[in-house]
Amino acid sequence: MRYVKIFLRVIIVAVILAFLDYTLPSRDVVRVVGTEVVRTNIGANSLFWAQPDTGTATNLAAGNRDVRFINTVRANENARVYRNEDTGWGWPPYFKFSSGDLQAEAQQLAKAEQWVAVTHYGWRFTVFSIYPNAVSVSAVAGPGVTLIPWTRIIAAVLLVLLGIIVWRVWVRVREWVADKYDRIKARF
Repeated sequence: MRYVKIFLRVIIVAVILAFLDYTLPSRDVVRVVGTEVVRTNIGANSLFWAQPDTGTATNLAAGNRDVRFINTVRANENARVYRNEDTGWGWPPYFKFSSGDLQAEAQQLAKAEQWVAVTHYGWRFTVFSIYPNAVSVSAVAGPGVTLIPWTRIIAAVLLVLLGIIVWRVWVRVREWVADKYDRIKARF
């Protein structure tokens, strides 16, 4: 039974960490090489796609819609593709309503051959056609710039503090219940 509890705790922690890794913003230093709008079939992997943007051409019966993509390369010349969809009022709460503006910024930066920091959330799985969603782009000095992930650091510290608080409350409640039980037991 002890191993089952440990296994379940490990699974719960892994799910929480995966959820945080997917939803918290990351930044990549890349060079934009192009942008495009592609008619994309969204099927079994719809969990990893945002809701259709307002005004986006969709064919819900066929399960496809137009999706904006930002094509980039890293300093080591490996390609990296980001989707550019509005998150709207949904999850994760980036409240992004400007995918058209972001597409125009990316096109301008592609012409300038400027290195940029792309803030994004999500994962890239080529097998399942899942792309990270770009939230913003900003020019940087070059491919060697160091970006500190402050949002992830703050989230980790807050989660550790929350974990300590929950653990302390749990210990105190258990002590209180055990004390009450001992008092009731002593009466009889």
